[in-house]
Amino acid sequence: MDYEVTISHESGRHLAAVRFDARPEEMAEQHGRAFGAVAAYLARAGVTVSGPAMSRYEMGENGVFHVASGFVVPGPFEGEGEVLHLQLPETDVATTTHLGPYDSLGEAYDALRRQARTLGREVDEDGPMWEEYWTGPETPPEQTHTVVCWPVKPLQPLEPLDQPVGLEG
Repeated sequence: MDYEVTISHESGRHLAAVRFDARPEEMAEQHGRAFGAVAAYLARAGVTVSGPAMSRYEMGENGVFHVASGFVVPGPFEGEGEVLHLQLPETDVATTTHLGPYDSLGEAYDALRRQARTLGREVDEDGPMWEEYWTGPETPPEQTHTVVCWPVKPLQPLEPLDQPVGLEG
């Protein structure tokens, strides 16, 4: 798939989310549980959803991700039990759209990493990344629409060499 990558500014949206740690093969079940818990809380609390379902990821150790999954909401709220308020960072992000199954989302991340460099940026490998889910779980995998965002920073200049590089002849 060809990915169009753009650099945009994230305004720091608010999320109602549940946090969990999971390996990639555990994600679907954990996402479903988290989205269900958040939706039930929002309905009870009368908090409106103002954007897509989302998951924020940070890489942990040994292939485990620290994840927060939930929904965009208009602003801060109290939270209850495992449902808490999170805020995305206000930052520049590389963004692309992935059309297809979740198990091929790695291609979108590879495109963000590669194409951010051509736009004069590099992805922040230490920062959180997030996915916006614009289609529901009932959508056929080949029609699944996911927007992937990864914070970026300016390209770091190459370190100067201690010795001049010459042509060997």
